[in-house]
Amino acid sequence: MQLRPLEQQEPIADFRSWIQREYLKRRHKNSNYSIRSFALYLDIAAPTLSHLLSGKRRPSSKFVKKLFIKLDAAPEEQNIILNSLVDSGSPSKEKSKAAAADFHLIAMDAFQFLGSWYHFAILEMTSVKNFKLDLVWIASQLEISVTECRQAVERLVRLELVKIENGQLVRTNAFVTNYEEGMTSSAHKMLQRQVLEKALQAVDFVPAAEKDITSITMAIDESKIPEVKQRIKQFRREICAFLEEGSQTRVFNLGIQLYPISKKIDQENL
Repeated sequence: MQLRPLEQQEPIADFRSWIQREYLKRRHKNSNYSIRSFALYLDIAAPTLSHLLSGKRRPSSKFVKKLFIKLDAAPEEQNIILNSLVDSGSPSKEKSKAAAADFHLIAMDAFQFLGSWYHFAILEMTSVKNFKLDLVWIASQLEISVTECRQAVERLVRLELVKIENGQLVRTNAFVTNYEEGMTSSAHKMLQRQVLEKALQAVDFVPAAEKDITSITMAIDESKIPEVKQRIKQFRREICAFLEEGSQTRVFNLGIQLYPISKKIDQENL
């Protein structure tokens, strides 16, 4: 399967996004370049590199500095990466990372290629009963063009989120996420718009028995928003685990929206 050229990359934000970017740069030059090849070049074990790429292992500053030399990292990027390692060492963040260990975070420079909603739909379809690697069939199921479907599958394979095994498309990680606290981009915003547009279409065209689109308007204590965001995150994952148990027959979107509809009131001038 021929790979498309890499588009312009987003700036790195931490060690994981940097090391994934360096790996993808080499895969762009050689589509057969593997994690094992990259590990051999870095003189580390392949499983160790795999855990670093997926975020399941946090490296030491000493280890990272050795990779800086090996990969000729720019000084400004070195500072960003080392600072991110210090920040992630706090107890609260370590606990947060441990809770999310089963989720593979897609690095920013990789996620920018997956902004269209159907990439994640195809990824989830691989778990659906009777799924088949037939581009016409997949495109028909998602109501997208065959060209869009082909390009999406190529991107997923190139980014190693799926692999072709015995003529079937198989995902390489049980769970993936594009969410990281405080992180956003044009790709994130585009995906969010598309998800909301799909929800609007569902209002008119999806039977009531297959949807739950509701809302509540409330006056709130804004200081509680950070805690609420964490609760919503936990709720999403609990609902996901519950719904994925048993026979998976169809792909759904779960969207939760919390946003202000009134302007801030200047309390000092009341």
